[in-house]
Amino acid sequence: MRFGGFVITYNRPEIVLDTLEKLFAQTHPPELIWVIDNSENLETDHAIASLLNPKIKYFRMGYNAGPAGAAMKGLQLCTQDGLDWILWADDNDPPFFSDTFEKLLTIRNENPFCGIIGAVGHFFDRKKGVIKRIQSRLLEKKEIIEVDCIAGNMSMIINAQVVKQGILPNPDLFFGFEELDFCLKASRRGFTLLVPAKLFLRLRNYHNRVDFERPIYSKKRNHAREYYSLRNLLIISDCLTLNTMRNRLIGKWLGKMVYGFRYGPSYGLENAKMIFLAFFHYYRGIKGKTLSIS
Repeated sequence: MRFGGFVITYNRPEIVLDTLEKLFAQTHPPELIWVIDNSENLETDHAIASLLNPKIKYFRMGYNAGPAGAAMKGLQLCTQDGLDWILWADDNDPPFFSDTFEKLLTIRNENPFCGIIGAVGHFFDRKKGVIKRIQSRLLEKKEIIEVDCIAGNMSMIINAQVVKQGILPNPDLFFGFEELDFCLKASRRGFTLLVPAKLFLRLRNYHNRVDFERPIYSKKRNHAREYYSLRNLLIISDCLTLNTMRNRLIGKWLGKMVYGFRYGPSYGLENAKMIFLAFFHYYRGIKGKTLSIS
């Protein structure tokens, strides 16, 4: 079994070097890592070259393809290298525990159709377009949980057979729900997604989120992220022909346009503008990078 992966980075050479060190310090380290660089400059290129590490390979996208475009390239390169299981990672999110990969890879054979494993997962309501949190009491009763999607930045490891069947991230999404889109497509093709319950619960305890309840609505700090969330969820609903999900999303986000004014006219106007722009770009078929995230 050959295990390796890729790390997506954008203008953060110091951070990606630290993450690479932590990945190779795992009790079950990857045999190689591709660094997929979205940066417009050469700083990350020079930083990786200075390591002189044959276990680290480098690919420069030449433009900011976002997490979605970089992940597609990373999966293709890792599969071409003959890896059997492929880590999908970001430059600032190494595993929280040193034995994470070891724990994850021990469950890969629990299901003959296992396509994706990860440290944290969720259920997904395909009618409402809503990610559903798994209750901690369920994790306490189970050894392995079958989920609908793996949470972002939670050590998602992919069976290369998924990629070989042509299942890849959608680069048109650029940023936001690219992991969800990928997981739902894999699930639709018959692959199962598994998370180890004990590791999942261990992370909840680590972050003090065992009894966390997601609020119905929370004030957003970055409206551009809201824009990508809505636009991409609508794109996903079309790609998977989830018409009920699309219609419910439209109604829900129209309500959010009005509700945002609860936080004042300035916030309400900015919120409404971004939601309207997401609808406009969705209906006009405008995809990829359209707004800066920072």
